[in-house]
Amino acid sequence: MSDLNETKSNFKKIIFLCFLIFSLFIGCFNSNHKNEINIFAAASLSGPLDKIKESYKKSINIDYDGSFSLINKINLGASPDIIIIAGDRSVDLIDQNLNNLISTKRLIKNELVLIYKDKFGDSLSLNEVCANKSIAFGVADPLLAPLGKQSNLILKKYENCKKILENQNLIISSNAMTLISALSYGHLDGAIVYKSDYMNSIYNSNSFRISEDNLDKTIYYLVLIMGSMEDDKLSSKQAFVDYLFSNDSKKLFNEFGFEMVNDDF
Repeated sequence: MSDLNETKSNFKKIIFLCFLIFSLFIGCFNSNHKNEINIFAAASLSGPLDKIKESYKKSINIDYDGSFSLINKINLGASPDIIIIAGDRSVDLIDQNLNNLISTKRLIKNELVLIYKDKFGDSLSLNEVCANKSIAFGVADPLLAPLGKQSNLILKKYENCKKILENQNLIISSNAMTLISALSYGHLDGAIVYKSDYMNSIYNSNSFRISEDNLDKTIYYLVLIMGSMEDDKLSSKQAFVDYLFSNDSKKLFNEFGFEMVNDDF
């Protein structure tokens, strides 16, 4: 089974439970206010987007969650104006029979890195971290966030990491944001995280180091405008997306460790 088909299959397994939770949320979040932009955004973007929201100085609501969780909400009936999600193939999971996409474009990129506590020594590889039973190791949930999905694929490349997957000897956090919280509160000794999160939330604590083991995984974030060409809010949506690609936003993304991209896919 392909990765995409496997992910779609996993969506079907959890969609009923999600429906009960999200049905209340949908009624609250959907808005027809002409001047208010509702955005779904990957949890790992909360730092720069909060600052961009502040500098934009117009009415914007942002709901942060794992990208797959956000897509589930959309397929269950939520109708945000703009989506900013991680992973080029995430857009394929949106049921386009139910949702109209006006445009899709790459916005920024990030990369995955292995981090672990200083006390475990220098230059540990991922295989060595997986083999060390004294290291409480964590990843994001592969069913809820692209970070988890890509982490899972990386772990399957190493024998020792395959074993901890099979034996479930690792700690699962729902998305990038909760994974960072688990690290910050001392619940984890090591994890696969976004480099931007390491730079902004972990590095200054001086208790974790980044491994020299190259995971060789770049993650692109897509910005999608939802709706139709007849939408009364279309000009407001496009104006905000244009602002995301402005020099002011580029500086903020760079400040948080993201690199803007200008190529379509």
